[in-house]
Amino acid sequence: MEGDRTSLTTRMEVDLGALEGNFREIRRRVGEGKIIIASIKADAYGHGAVEVARTLVALDIYALATGSLDDALAVRRSGNQARILIFGNSPPDTVPELLDHGLVPSVDSMDMARAVSETADAPSPVFIKVDCGFGRFGVPVETAQTFVKGVAALPNIQIEGVYTHLPFPDAAGRDWARKRHAVFDRLIADLAASGREIPITQAIDSSGIAGGLTDGSNAIAPGSLLYGLAPVAPEVGDMSGFQPVLRAIRTRLIHVTERAADRPSHVDAEYLRHGVTATGIVPLGINEGYRGTEPGRTAAMLLRGRRVPVLRVCLENTVLDLSAIDRPKPGEEVVAMGSGGEEEIDLEEMAKWWACSPLSAIMSFARRLPHRYAGGGTVPKPATPAPMASRTHPQ
Repeated sequence: MEGDRTSLTTRMEVDLGALEGNFREIRRRVGEGKIIIASIKADAYGHGAVEVARTLVALDIYALATGSLDDALAVRRSGNQARILIFGNSPPDTVPELLDHGLVPSVDSMDMARAVSETADAPSPVFIKVDCGFGRFGVPVETAQTFVKGVAALPNIQIEGVYTHLPFPDAAGRDWARKRHAVFDRLIADLAASGREIPITQAIDSSGIAGGLTDGSNAIAPGSLLYGLAPVAPEVGDMSGFQPVLRAIRTRLIHVTERAADRPSHVDAEYLRHGVTATGIVPLGINEGYRGTEPGRTAAMLLRGRRVPVLRVCLENTVLDLSAIDRPKPGEEVVAMGSGGEEEIDLEEMAKWWACSPLSAIMSFARRLPHRYAGGGTVPKPATPAPMASRTHPQ
């Protein structure tokens, strides 16, 4: 897939320089002492896991993290030998593949812990996921101390980290998260008091960073902030210093039809009966991730720096009203999202048309459109991968 992301017709434009800038803003906010585990979940939030990972490993990160084995393997096959943590929960039967590729599993069941212990032929690192109330993955915090003790007793397992996930969208959620962070801190303190010092502990994510939370852990795991996506409401989180990494979605006119002004209205479809004198087609439709608007909203794209209304979203293309454009021609560039001349359609506006979040809007396009990358000039090309040691973690 990555090798095909060079289309000149319709593509997402990703600014790796903005990614680097966002990382540095996170580092500035949390200080030099914090370990950073960079999330590349869901194909790096739709921006392309392989290229994003390549940029991030040139920065000051401890590890990458994703919940997708496919994404992790794509990063590995690109030659990237960074430490990769598998977030969430993996079935025990995936353990041989995880260890063969030097991936660090998350463990929240004794079945998974035993699978690692029985598969590994040397001490193999794991992270233990704790559920402090979010209710998705993880061993319940109330039983976590006993669970950690049980995992630590198994052969060929090295507990590298213990983490939890406490995202929140608003002020009420921030109050809840702050209290649950305190519960997680107590767990880590109790483990230390019992003689179990955990090398890496992590609870704060992008919402916590934007919302100004602090805790006793030595690591953070930013996700959406890396990509310039607001994880919380504006009144809760400060987004100053962050830039969107998705800069544009561009396409081209592939067909133009001039329509006579005196054309009888009854011969046309309803959406053409309101003074439309020219239409244009772009190859960006439902199949490519574009959507129809919510009732009462009108979407637009940019042509020659002017907004042109979206008339109809079809399976593989979209019909535009070009009545206000003087002699439009096939081949002209159209901006579905981004800047064109002095006009701009940003991701937030597009998301409002569709009544969804900006992240949901990105994910509509993520694995469907080619990606063109710019910026990130400090990132070296990956080295030729070294042979993997069987069932052990690469160091």
